[in-house]
Amino acid sequence: MWAQSAKIMLIDSILSDIPLPKIFLAKTIKGGSVHRVVIDGQQRISAILAFLRDQFILEPPYSGPFLGKRFSDFNETETDNFLRYRIDFNEADNPSDREVRDVYMRVNKYTVPLTRQELRRADFPGDFLDVAEELSVSEFFEEAGVFTATDRRRYADAEYISEILAALIDGVQDKKNRLDEFYIAHTTWALESRKAIVARFGNVLADLAKIFAEWQGGIKGTRFRQKADFYSLFVAIDELQQEGHRLDEKPLEALVQDLRGLDYGIRPEAEVDILSEYAIKCVSQANSASSRRWRADFLKAILAHISQVRR
Repeated sequence: MWAQSAKIMLIDSILSDIPLPKIFLAKTIKGGSVHRVVIDGQQRISAILAFLRDQFILEPPYSGPFLGKRFSDFNETETDNFLRYRIDFNEADNPSDREVRDVYMRVNKYTVPLTRQELRRADFPGDFLDVAEELSVSEFFEEAGVFTATDRRRYADAEYISEILAALIDGVQDKKNRLDEFYIAHTTWALESRKAIVARFGNVLADLAKIFAEWQGGIKGTRFRQKADFYSLFVAIDELQQEGHRLDEKPLEALVQDLRGLDYGIRPEAEVDILSEYAIKCVSQANSASSRRWRADFLKAILAHISQVRR
């Protein structure tokens, strides 16, 4: 069953005159009448009919000129334009059940399923998406090697940046569990609030660049390029900045030495229990809020030169 947001953004595609994928039908003649069965496209048809029957309104994530309207609220010109939208279809003539199943299998088997982030790009356009995608192509990430070519192709880079933005807005989150909520809530993102989050994001990148500037290969040559480590290190630096700490409070050389020790010493088999625990929390439930929070607290202690880690 399609989510309401997916139905809304399908209607947005029609209103924006964006082509939809083809619908596949099977046609048979029975008792002198033509009968058609949908092989692929049932959810699209159902969503369109539901809108025509005023069963839902255009609400966020939709943000266009028809916001808050039902189909019956359209004027005559708007109604005509909507009804003139062309939906392409292919029709199989009197296929056998086996041929119908074969068509369905071929249509779906050779179509690469969309990732959750690719669906978000269709379902939740708006300010949050724009900010995440803009920040994901920062030169810092190219040099740091945080994202693979596959991440870039399937928008996993923007999804990961979305997770970091969510942490800046509302604290450490369980991986992607609430991401859709942030996309919807910040479809239209107040300019001052948006600028403040983007500035915090940039400030953390600036400190990271300073910390790893003298390392051979930069952050790319360390464990901190890995997504689990990077997320918690990013959060730790941001929280320290928000608490009023500055990078120059501690000699940079000493800080770098501490991080070098972590880079070398964090192993599941490490003799130091806390380093072993950190390594395990990067693998076992690495993206749970509790593991992320624990790692961030540990790294904050190192960064702030606090002798006792808050447990």
